[in-house]
Amino acid sequence: MKDTDVLIIGGGMVGVTLALLLAREPGLAITLVESISFPPLEPDAPLPYRPSFDARNTALSRRTVATYRELGLWDDMQLHATPIHEIHVSERGHFGMSRLVAAEEKVESFGQVIENAWMGLVLLRALRRCPNITVRDGVTLTGIRQHATHVTAELKKGDEAFELTAPLLVAADGATSPCRQMLGVNATTTPYDQVALVTTVATHLPHGHVAFERFTESGPMAVLPLPEDRRAVVWTLPAGSEQALIDCSDEEFLAQLQAAFGKRAGRFVKTARRFAYPLALTVAQTQAQPRAVILGNAAHTLHPVAGQGFNLCLRDCLALTERIVRQLLSLIDP
Repeated sequence: MKDTDVLIIGGGMVGVTLALLLAREPGLAITLVESISFPPLEPDAPLPYRPSFDARNTALSRRTVATYRELGLWDDMQLHATPIHEIHVSERGHFGMSRLVAAEEKVESFGQVIENAWMGLVLLRALRRCPNITVRDGVTLTGIRQHATHVTAELKKGDEAFELTAPLLVAADGATSPCRQMLGVNATTTPYDQVALVTTVATHLPHGHVAFERFTESGPMAVLPLPEDRRAVVWTLPAGSEQALIDCSDEEFLAQLQAAFGKRAGRFVKTARRFAYPLALTVAQTQAQPRAVILGNAAHTLHPVAGQGFNLCLRDCLALTERIVRQLLSLIDP
């Protein structure tokens, strides 16, 4: 007895992407459960911000871009993404720097930068177009029962309690992952004692598709190209020091940003609202359990210095999809 073939707990970038990858196999039925209600996605509605698709930006590797192209989603994502043609790496107060040029490496770019909220909009719209994906949002996971042949998830929406059974459950519900805890999988979390302050800025010079990685006394700082000649800033700061930069005037923030980063990107002239996110290294004890797999931030989180967190998660999604499809084909044609 089963209600679905694959039950995904967590409707963030990893959970939704995995569902879309699996949905290419018409013989699979996928159910995605998310605790927060998805936005209505009306054409004229403002850009929806939610915990999984927030104010941060993601640097997508070339393999990640290729995956979304294979899913038929890249044309929509490209409208809100910017390719990286050059990368400059330097350390404040020290001589020299590293400069990488995509043309010299014979690639069209080193990846693309996209705002998470725009990426979420494209993913959620694609999710609603897939006939073999059932979306259950606004639903809370209350328990898990593992059996030899299936997993039963105990769920609740409002006052209604119900269960869903599947041969495979995927936990993709974030770093604090209630699902991982219910599966009895421990995780080691090591705080970096740092936060990432993120915002969008403009400079008096065009960005020229150049990404900067700058190592400062407070930690690494990234300045990345965005559409309309905006730049994304990810500023690593000691925990507790970020609030003053969030609360100060835009002029004071720009002055402190300029002093910390220097003049390599030009003069910072405008800033958007600032947000801060705590940073920690999280590693789950295992990613595989009987009839269950742990993916995304539920399995591992790392420092954003190299911009590889989501890209590593997507590789996990690709590997899991390959295994599931291979198993399905073996059952059809042993």
